[in-house]
Amino acid sequence: MPIELHCTQCNKLIRAPDSAGGRYGKCPHCQNKVYVPLPADQIEELSLAPIDEEDERRDLEARRASARMASDLSHVTESSSGSSGSGGGSGASESAATDFSAEVVKYILAMRDSKLDNAQAVVERMKKAGKPAMSFVEKLVQRDKPVKIEDVPPPLAKGFINKLLSDMG
Repeated sequence: MPIELHCTQCNKLIRAPDSAGGRYGKCPHCQNKVYVPLPADQIEELSLAPIDEEDERRDLEARRASARMASDLSHVTESSSGSSGSGGGSGASESAATDFSAEVVKYILAMRDSKLDNAQAVVERMKKAGKPAMSFVEKLVQRDKPVKIEDVPPPLAKGFINKLLSDMG
């Protein structure tokens, strides 16, 4: 029974022989290169690997640590922002501090995992946020208390924050 598929370019119906399954061919109408899938009876079904409970536990703990760190960073920057409890619009600054701290956590974790494209994306978002983001990161650099994120030694986290600041500048 022939394999039926549609060309991805011209959307014409193509009928290919079973022997063409799993290979590339050309559309007879537009000459576009198309992949001919294997026939359904030749597809080997693979069972899922069992869930590694230890990996799941580590992932959960990493998410919790990131949330704690984000909360800790937002409280530290709020207390150093010079607000004297006047109550005038602190909700917006709390939200911004939380957003910035979440971005810093994403940056540190991306750098830890050598995901440089993800780290650069954070830098670009922080640059777009402008002066408030720069001020937030500067406060983190000047902070005496070490930043704690699971599996990232505090001196390394501080180095990543310094790098973030220099990349934003």
